[in-house]
Amino acid sequence: MTSSSEHAASSTKVDDTEESDPRTAATAEALVSGVRAATAYGRSDLAGRLQTAHDRLIEPDVNVVVIGEFKQGKSSFVNGLLNSQICPVDDDIATAVPTTVRYGSERRAFSLVASPGASETTDALPAIERREIEFAAISEHATEQRRTVHPELDVRSVDIELDRRLLESGLVIVDTPGVGGLGSAHATAALGALSVADAAIFLSDASQEYTRTEMAFLEQALDMCPHVTCVLTKTDFYPAWRKVLELNEGHLGAAGYDLNVVPISSSLRIEAMKRNDKQLNADSGFPQLVGHLRNEVVGGASERERSHAKAELLAVCDQLIGHFEAELRAINNPETRAELMNQLAEATERSQQLKSQSAKWSVTLNDGVADLTADVEHDFRERVRTVLAEADAAIDNSDPAQTWSEFEPWLANRMSHEVVANYRLLTDRSTELSAEVGEHFRVAGHGILERLDFGDAGAVLDRVGAGTTANFDRSSTLMQGMTVLKSSYSGILMFTMLGGMLAVPGIGVLAVGIGLAMGRKGLKDEKARQLTQRRQQAKTQIRKYTDEVSFQVTKDARDNLRRSQRQLRDHYSTRAEELHRSTSDALSAAKQAAQTDERDRESRLRDIEAELERLRALRTRADGLAAGSVGGAER
Repeated sequence: MTSSSEHAASSTKVDDTEESDPRTAATAEALVSGVRAATAYGRSDLAGRLQTAHDRLIEPDVNVVVIGEFKQGKSSFVNGLLNSQICPVDDDIATAVPTTVRYGSERRAFSLVASPGASETTDALPAIERREIEFAAISEHATEQRRTVHPELDVRSVDIELDRRLLESGLVIVDTPGVGGLGSAHATAALGALSVADAAIFLSDASQEYTRTEMAFLEQALDMCPHVTCVLTKTDFYPAWRKVLELNEGHLGAAGYDLNVVPISSSLRIEAMKRNDKQLNADSGFPQLVGHLRNEVVGGASERERSHAKAELLAVCDQLIGHFEAELRAINNPETRAELMNQLAEATERSQQLKSQSAKWSVTLNDGVADLTADVEHDFRERVRTVLAEADAAIDNSDPAQTWSEFEPWLANRMSHEVVANYRLLTDRSTELSAEVGEHFRVAGHGILERLDFGDAGAVLDRVGAGTTANFDRSSTLMQGMTVLKSSYSGILMFTMLGGMLAVPGIGVLAVGIGLAMGRKGLKDEKARQLTQRRQQAKTQIRKYTDEVSFQVTKDARDNLRRSQRQLRDHYSTRAEELHRSTSDALSAAKQAAQTDERDRESRLRDIEAELERLRALRTRADGLAAGSVGGAER
């Protein structure tokens, strides 16, 4: 239930409201006109193309990931930003799974749970069940409490829908678990998530200036997601926050980052919304941040969608206009009719070739995916070999019975770091391949190029997991097992999470008292033998762990590359089919026009000129849309 204070706050003057962008509305109206025109001319394919652009324009998803160390006020920040107590806040518990907040006409919450034993295709994402939960139960699913309250559930993330104007524009806020240090699996998982985010908000509280670890993490975050906003939290709690702000800005400047740090107080924000106090709200620092999110983050995404929609509409108009112009030329210029027919026949033949598997763009795609698959697998094998060499050296210079508790998390963190690095290679090379395929299509299609939406290409961190144990028994005490890397899929984002330590029974008790009946030399030899045995046991468990991770990463890389290949193939095959349909229809219309008698010819001329007038007016309208720079489109 929504509290009365929230109802009151949501309708106050300090609530963050905005008017709909007239440029977006004008673009959407033009797209609707284009859909009607394409449908009227029997081009359901072009109408579907414009409808997809329209849907993307009016219902965009702008994913903003909130990142930072543990206990930096991330959940309180999300609550203050959206004026709703949705993310659990407690000194004794921490967010354990990603919590996504998006727009919904009603307040609803869902727990995304991995379905045990669910069937999966060879390249499917994890089978996820979306279970609706009560708002009061969010903490039981999103925090560390889930392990005790719902131990039977493998909760991957929590999805919340909230009626807020800030979210209505397409903004999606993702509260993440604390990164826990640069070398932790949480940190590398957060970096992986950033590669599929539109923007990130990096939080650090005012208790101290940026640490070396935070600066190192921020450097990597900027490399993964260039649009990062720095926020200084808890300014109401630390009187010296202005000094910390100055120091942080100095660190950013020294590192060469042109980033501002926005100081905020979540407590002041929430209190201001309760009191309807505009001055207190201004003092909280949130209005500045809200303006930045709306104008720079959401506004930038909206401009890109308007540009894409404008390019799509222009491309469709050109195809429709080309059809009628060919027919008009065949009627008005009998002397050049034969030349026109030859040109249209040649264009039809080339568009037919563009559809074939032997087309250069198709060959490039198939060969590129095969090469990339081999390169990604080789890269990860080399990375695992390096980790194994480091692990073996560490084991050879220590007694695993004494060092395993420290070695265990090091290995998990080290492997998670290599998984993210391999994932970055996959996404970077996939993007390069998509650009190369697009260029070949553009050249072969005489400049016909569509803005390619190459979204989440390669969620290679997904489903990485290994459960291994190692028990080095010296005194019949059980050692904790290998940390398990788990994944979470939220529908729009992929996260890899670090599971808790798993206590397991021992795999065999070594003789403890055997040396009591031996002499000193025998005891020394037996201790050496047991040490050698423990080291070998440790290396065996390490290889089991790395083999399992390698198997899953390799499988996921292949699966994601196949998905990317299909996306590119279907995208350009559809564009080639559209072009072939347009050239074929134009050729048929020209042939029919050549056979029209004089009386019907005059009537048809009037019809053609009327249709061209309407289409050219629509094109002029599209060309005048305020959408920013327009990317190339296939025409």
